[in-house]
Amino acid sequence: MQGDLELIKKAYPEDQDVLRVYAIGDVHVGSPNYDSNAVRKKLRIIQDDPCGVLCLCGDLGNFGLRSSVSNVYQETMSPKAQIEHIYRLFDPIKDKIVAVVPGNHEERITKEVGTCPLYDLCVRWGIQDVYRENVAIIKLSFGIHHGKQQNTFIGIVTHGSTRARHKKFIAGFDGIDFAISGHTHTPEYSPHGKIRVNNIKATALHVPYKEIVVDANMTPGGYGLKKEYEILPPPELQYLELSTYREPRPARTVRRVMNYHAIQL
Repeated sequence: MQGDLELIKKAYPEDQDVLRVYAIGDVHVGSPNYDSNAVRKKLRIIQDDPCGVLCLCGDLGNFGLRSSVSNVYQETMSPKAQIEHIYRLFDPIKDKIVAVVPGNHEERITKEVGTCPLYDLCVRWGIQDVYRENVAIIKLSFGIHHGKQQNTFIGIVTHGSTRARHKKFIAGFDGIDFAISGHTHTPEYSPHGKIRVNNIKATALHVPYKEIVVDANMTPGGYGLKKEYEILPPPELQYLELSTYREPRPARTVRRVMNYHAIQL
């Protein structure tokens, strides 16, 4: 298993001028409220996109145990059945997955038996190189920049935590273009900025980075209603479209573009 701070590097063809980074997390296979239809619709869209890649933010299974908040007696599948269901769901697009991190629901299994079901799935898919235990840092390169090197974007993928803690956490990663997480079940898109000081060039630049928090693939009901949690919007498929373009003369400035989109299912 590779370390959290070891970058995941993915390069795509020089004639590809755009890359769409999709994000899915909090699927909760095995929960009575697992929304199978929403997940399958998302995966079909990603599978049909030749320029699409996928980040997985954890909690793919519910993995309710007697010691957890989830009611183990209400699980619709055993942990083993949940793992097999997740394997079949994502196997057709395994080659599009560029980052995988576990969530607190996978950690339940890890604490009980010492192995992470999501890592084991990555091994079966043959993509264990994109698995990271806590945070995945990805370098995505595509197209041509200045005729000699590829366009490059850097992102981080985590499972997430409380909103306030997470924002402080991602602010500590200098040089990133985007951050993707889940956990809260509340979808969110937030553009942020930093002042990046270059000591060599003696410049201070105002630069952007963008944050996505993925939605939960669950129907309303059960524990959420009992605890009077906020009623969330219907599932959407969120993604960032990464591209660059060169302005016309005389400026000839290369602009990096990160456009946020959400597909309503």
